[in-house]
Amino acid sequence: MEQNLNLDDQIRGVAMALRHWFEIRDIEREQQRLGLLPSGPKDKKYDKRLRPLTVTALPPQLVHLKSDAPMLTLHYMQDIYDDGEFRGDAWRWWLAWIAIELVARGGPDRDGAKTRRFVVEDPSIETVRLNAARWLAANPLRLGLVQKRLRTLIRHAMTAADSPGQTIEERTLRSVENLDRTLVDAMAEEAARIAAAITFRLEERARRG
Repeated sequence: MEQNLNLDDQIRGVAMALRHWFEIRDIEREQQRLGLLPSGPKDKKYDKRLRPLTVTALPPQLVHLKSDAPMLTLHYMQDIYDDGEFRGDAWRWWLAWIAIELVARGGPDRDGAKTRRFVVEDPSIETVRLNAARWLAANPLRLGLVQKRLRTLIRHAMTAADSPGQTIEERTLRSVENLDRTLVDAMAEEAARIAAAITFRLEERARRG
Protein backbone atom coordinates (compact mmCIF):
# COMPACT_ATOMS: atom_id res chain seq x y z
CA MET A 1 0.00 0.00 0.00
CA GLU A 2 1.36 3.42 -0.94
CA GLN A 3 2.64 5.46 1.97
CA ASN A 4 0.58 8.54 2.83
CA LEU A 5 3.36 11.06 3.43
CA ASN A 6 0.96 13.87 4.22
CA LEU A 7 -0.74 11.77 6.91
CA ASP A 8 2.64 10.71 8.28
CA ASP A 9 3.70 14.36 8.56
CA GLN A 10 0.49 15.15 10.42
CA ILE A 11 1.14 12.29 12.83
CA ARG A 12 4.63 13.65 13.44
CA GLY A 13 3.12 17.06 14.08
CA VAL A 14 0.71 15.68 16.70
CA ALA A 15 3.57 13.80 18.37
CA MET A 16 5.75 16.93 18.37
CA ALA A 17 2.98 18.83 20.12
CA LEU A 18 2.36 16.00 22.57
CA ARG A 19 6.01 15.71 23.63
CA HIS A 20 5.83 19.16 25.24
CA TRP A 21 3.24 17.92 27.74
CA PHE A 22 5.58 15.34 29.24
CA GLU A 23 7.27 16.14 32.53
CA ILE A 24 10.59 14.31 32.89
CA ARG A 25 12.41 14.01 36.22
CA ASP A 26 15.73 12.26 36.72
CA ILE A 27 15.41 9.47 39.27
CA GLU A 28 18.56 10.45 41.20
CA ARG A 29 17.40 14.05 41.56
CA GLU A 30 14.05 12.78 42.75
CA GLN A 31 15.80 10.57 45.31
CA GLN A 32 17.69 13.63 46.53
CA ARG A 33 14.48 15.62 46.79
CA LEU A 34 12.88 12.86 48.85
CA GLY A 35 15.90 12.55 51.13
CA LEU A 36 16.96 9.12 49.90
CA LEU A 37 20.29 10.42 48.58
CA PRO A 38 22.50 13.25 49.86
CA SER A 39 21.72 16.55 48.16
CA GLY A 40 25.33 17.74 48.47
CA PRO A 41 28.79 16.70 49.69
CA LYS A 42 28.06 17.81 53.28
CA ASP A 43 24.54 16.43 53.49
CA LYS A 44 24.38 13.88 56.30
CA LYS A 45 20.60 13.85 56.73
CA TYR A 46 19.30 11.28 54.33
CA ASP A 47 17.61 7.91 54.72
CA LYS A 48 19.00 5.38 52.26
CA ARG A 49 16.85 2.48 53.50
CA LEU A 50 14.15 3.02 50.87
CA ARG A 51 16.54 3.70 48.01
CA PRO A 52 16.82 0.02 46.95
CA LEU A 53 13.07 0.02 46.34
CA THR A 54 13.21 3.02 44.03
CA VAL A 55 16.24 1.64 42.20
CA THR A 56 14.53 -1.71 41.71
CA ALA A 57 11.10 -0.49 40.70
CA LEU A 58 11.65 2.70 38.72
CA PRO A 59 13.15 3.56 35.32
CA PRO A 60 16.04 6.07 34.94
CA GLN A 61 13.60 8.98 34.55
CA LEU A 62 10.15 9.47 36.00
CA VAL A 63 7.70 10.45 33.29
CA HIS A 64 4.35 12.16 33.86
CA LEU A 65 1.95 14.38 31.98
CA LYS A 66 2.07 17.97 33.17
CA SER A 67 -0.80 19.04 35.39
CA ASP A 68 -2.02 21.55 32.80
CA ALA A 69 -1.87 19.10 29.88
CA PRO A 70 -5.00 19.22 27.67
CA MET A 71 -7.59 16.53 28.24
CA LEU A 72 -6.97 15.26 24.71
CA THR A 73 -3.57 13.96 25.83
CA LEU A 74 -5.37 11.48 28.06
CA HIS A 75 -6.85 9.89 24.94
CA TYR A 76 -3.39 9.38 23.44
CA MET A 77 -2.11 7.93 26.69
CA GLN A 78 -5.08 5.82 27.76
CA ASP A 79 -3.24 2.59 26.92
CA ILE A 80 -0.54 3.69 29.36
CA TYR A 81 -2.93 4.68 32.13
CA ASP A 82 -4.71 1.35 31.98
CA ASP A 83 -4.30 -1.39 29.42
CA GLY A 84 -6.16 -3.89 31.59
CA GLU A 85 -2.98 -5.20 33.20
CA PHE A 86 -0.23 -2.76 34.05
CA ARG A 87 -2.36 0.24 35.12
CA GLY A 88 -0.11 3.26 34.95
CA ASP A 89 3.15 1.38 35.41
CA ALA A 90 6.12 3.78 35.63
CA TRP A 91 8.20 1.84 33.10
CA ARG A 92 5.38 2.01 30.56
CA TRP A 93 5.33 5.80 30.91
CA TRP A 94 9.08 5.82 30.26
CA LEU A 95 8.67 3.65 27.16
CA ALA A 96 5.75 5.84 25.99
CA TRP A 97 7.98 8.92 26.24
CA ILE A 98 10.59 7.16 24.09
CA ALA A 99 7.93 6.17 21.56
CA ILE A 100 6.59 9.73 21.30
CA GLU A 101 10.11 11.08 20.80
CA LEU A 102 10.79 8.58 18.01
CA VAL A 103 7.49 9.30 16.27
CA ALA A 104 8.08 13.05 16.52
CA ARG A 105 11.54 12.71 15.01
CA GLY A 106 11.07 9.92 12.48
CA GLY A 107 7.38 9.54 11.78
CA PRO A 108 4.77 6.89 12.65
CA ASP A 109 5.75 3.63 14.32
CA ARG A 110 2.70 1.59 13.34
CA ASP A 111 4.17 -1.80 14.20
CA GLY A 112 6.53 -0.60 16.94
CA ALA A 113 9.62 -1.66 14.98
CA LYS A 114 11.46 1.66 15.46
CA THR A 115 10.89 1.67 19.19
CA ARG A 116 11.79 -1.98 19.54
CA ARG A 117 15.04 -1.43 17.65
CA PHE A 118 15.85 1.59 19.83
CA VAL A 119 15.40 -0.39 23.05
CA VAL A 120 17.52 -3.28 21.78
CA GLU A 121 20.31 -1.35 20.07
CA ASP A 122 20.61 2.34 20.94
CA PRO A 123 23.82 3.10 22.90
CA SER A 124 22.14 5.86 24.93
CA ILE A 125 20.27 3.31 27.07
CA GLU A 126 22.99 0.71 27.45
CA THR A 127 22.88 1.14 31.22
CA VAL A 128 19.17 0.26 31.13
CA ARG A 129 19.93 -2.96 29.26
CA LEU A 130 22.65 -3.82 31.78
CA ASN A 131 20.07 -3.49 34.55
CA ALA A 132 17.10 -5.00 32.70
CA ALA A 133 16.11 -6.97 35.79
CA ARG A 134 14.85 -3.67 37.27
CA TRP A 135 12.19 -3.61 34.55
CA LEU A 136 11.20 -7.18 35.41
CA ALA A 137 11.14 -6.58 39.16
CA ALA A 138 8.94 -3.51 38.80
CA ASN A 139 5.89 -5.62 38.02
CA PRO A 140 5.43 -9.39 38.40
CA LEU A 141 3.09 -9.42 35.40
CA ARG A 142 6.18 -9.00 33.25
CA LEU A 143 7.12 -12.57 34.04
CA GLY A 144 4.48 -13.50 31.50
CA LEU A 145 6.24 -11.43 28.84
CA VAL A 146 9.57 -13.10 29.63
CA GLN A 147 8.03 -16.57 29.67
CA LYS A 148 6.48 -15.89 26.27
CA ARG A 149 9.88 -14.91 24.92
CA LEU A 150 11.49 -18.02 26.44
CA ARG A 151 8.83 -20.26 24.91
CA THR A 152 9.61 -18.77 21.51
CA LEU A 153 13.31 -19.44 22.00
CA ILE A 154 12.65 -23.02 23.06
CA ARG A 155 10.46 -23.63 20.00
CA HIS A 156 13.28 -22.40 17.80
CA ALA A 157 15.74 -24.59 19.67
CA MET A 158 13.64 -27.66 18.95
CA THR A 159 14.04 -27.13 15.21
CA ALA A 160 17.19 -28.83 13.96
CA ALA A 161 17.28 -26.59 10.87
CA ASP A 162 18.09 -23.60 13.12
CA SER A 163 21.31 -25.18 14.39
CA PRO A 164 22.32 -28.23 12.32
CA GLY A 165 24.72 -30.65 13.97
CA GLN A 166 23.69 -29.79 17.51
CA THR A 167 21.61 -31.86 19.90
CA ILE A 168 18.30 -30.55 21.26
CA GLU A 169 20.00 -29.98 24.61
CA GLU A 170 22.79 -27.94 23.01
CA ARG A 171 20.35 -25.86 20.99
CA THR A 172 18.17 -25.24 24.05
CA LEU A 173 21.09 -24.17 26.23
CA ARG A 174 22.31 -21.84 23.54
CA SER A 175 18.88 -20.27 23.22
CA VAL A 176 18.34 -19.49 26.90
CA GLU A 177 21.84 -18.98 28.29
CA ASN A 178 21.74 -15.19 27.83
CA LEU A 179 18.83 -14.38 30.11
CA ASP A 180 19.76 -10.69 30.21
CA ARG A 181 19.21 -10.52 26.45
CA THR A 182 15.88 -12.30 26.89
CA LEU A 183 14.80 -9.61 29.37
CA VAL A 184 15.84 -6.87 26.96
CA ASP A 185 13.92 -8.55 24.13
CA ALA A 186 10.81 -8.79 26.29
CA MET A 187 11.18 -5.14 27.30
CA ALA A 188 11.51 -4.19 23.64
CA GLU A 189 8.36 -6.12 22.76
CA GLU A 190 6.45 -4.21 25.44
CA ALA A 191 7.85 -0.92 24.12
CA ALA A 192 6.83 -1.86 20.59
CA ARG A 193 3.24 -2.56 21.64
CA ILE A 194 3.09 0.81 23.40
CA ALA A 195 4.50 2.61 20.34
CA ALA A 196 2.00 0.92 18.04
CA ALA A 197 -0.93 1.82 20.34
CA ILE A 198 0.15 5.46 20.61
CA THR A 199 0.72 5.70 16.86
CA PHE A 200 -2.79 4.33 16.26
CA ARG A 201 -4.32 7.07 18.41
CA LEU A 202 -2.15 9.78 16.88
CA GLU A 203 -3.25 8.61 13.46
CA GLU A 204 -6.89 8.75 14.52
CA ARG A 205 -6.37 12.38 15.50
CA ALA A 206 -4.46 13.23 12.32
CA ARG A 207 -7.19 11.75 10.11
CA ARG A 208 -9.86 13.78 11.87
CA GLY A 209 -7.79 16.95 11.73
